[in-house]
Amino acid sequence: MQLAVVLLLGWALIGHMALSVAFVNRVHATGIPVRLGKLVWLSAALLITLVPAFFGYWFHVRGLRLGPGTGLAWLPAPAVPYLAACWAAATLSAVDWLWRRVLHRPPAPLRSDRRRVVRLLQNGPRESGEEHEHDFLVHLPGNEILSLDVAERGLELERLPEALDRFTIVHMTDLHFTGRVAKAYFEEVAQICNTLRPDLVAITGDLIDKSRCIAWIPQTLGRLESRYGVFYVLGNHDLRVDTARLRAALAEAGLTYLGGRWLELAVGRHSIVLAGNELPWIAPAADLGSAPPPALAGGPPRIALAHSPDQLPWARRHQVDLLLAGHLHGGQIHLPFLGPVVSPSRSGVTYASGTFHDPPTVMHVGRGLSAEIPFRFNCPPEITRLVLHAPRGASPRTPARPQQP
Repeated sequence: MQLAVVLLLGWALIGHMALSVAFVNRVHATGIPVRLGKLVWLSAALLITLVPAFFGYWFHVRGLRLGPGTGLAWLPAPAVPYLAACWAAATLSAVDWLWRRVLHRPPAPLRSDRRRVVRLLQNGPRESGEEHEHDFLVHLPGNEILSLDVAERGLELERLPEALDRFTIVHMTDLHFTGRVAKAYFEEVAQICNTLRPDLVAITGDLIDKSRCIAWIPQTLGRLESRYGVFYVLGNHDLRVDTARLRAALAEAGLTYLGGRWLELAVGRHSIVLAGNELPWIAPAADLGSAPPPALAGGPPRIALAHSPDQLPWARRHQVDLLLAGHLHGGQIHLPFLGPVVSPSRSGVTYASGTFHDPPTVMHVGRGLSAEIPFRFNCPPEITRLVLHAPRGASPRTPARPQQP
């Protein structure tokens, strides 16, 4: 009986922590103000600490000792419903973990997945001058913030025209220019992106946290190269600066803003509809009702940029073929055995990073390049070269690249 009580209390503690983290993740998915969000974090930290402390205090006051015949009758009556909720939360979390970490298989549209890790700033700063010192957090043991994961993933889109087979997109997200990670890091990232020779570059929000870092744009994002342009949407952290000034600086650097709008991009004799969604922080999302018909109805394929993967239902409703998102940093810290824990999404860690398929939409969620707090453990930053494929059998073995416009 003693062992059973200990196991039940331990299971309840796991569920208590799961409930607290789930509460934080989902509240932060609502677009609440920054200060209120920090208050939520603090409240959750207090709850995680105080509830177990309360039970420990109850043991002490009641002078209880676990021994043969000990049951749960000693518990205060108001605690029983919460303990039941904790047991349920722990069980659901265990089932979710089993599905994500053991039983889950790569989605069918993911044709290939390769990666290489590049240790950045091996050769010193790329520019002489200011802004080249990292924050001390960057140098903490185990921090992977400078170990860039350069991934290449092949994605099959069900309605991609044969002529657009092997169209390439470099997906970047969550750069978080704060000054804590030196400008030279982002200069080198831009150089690596250019070596990937993309047809298009997509940036899905959280570019700038500090106003003074807007001055970095010409030497970083302004140097990105692609055949058909560099497109972006903003994220919640971009609201910490003057967004009009930010958009002006990005436009001057040659980037195209997609927030709340769509455009039709000519690609040779074909076209792609690009759309932006910055909800829940910046409304509205692109109104695709006025766009050309979706690919299902014979129109061009639709590619949408969103900061949060919570916009997947919106993408599905609008027949978006490919949704690119970020925001969750892959969890930023992957605990051994458990994986990611903190993920500000309505779905928790379900869409923390990777490729997902919820027909008719394929979604790619990037881990991001940096963070407000520049520390990553077992979850390195990432840029991804996406190679789009027409359905198998619809394209020749050596398909031609899209023609120049």
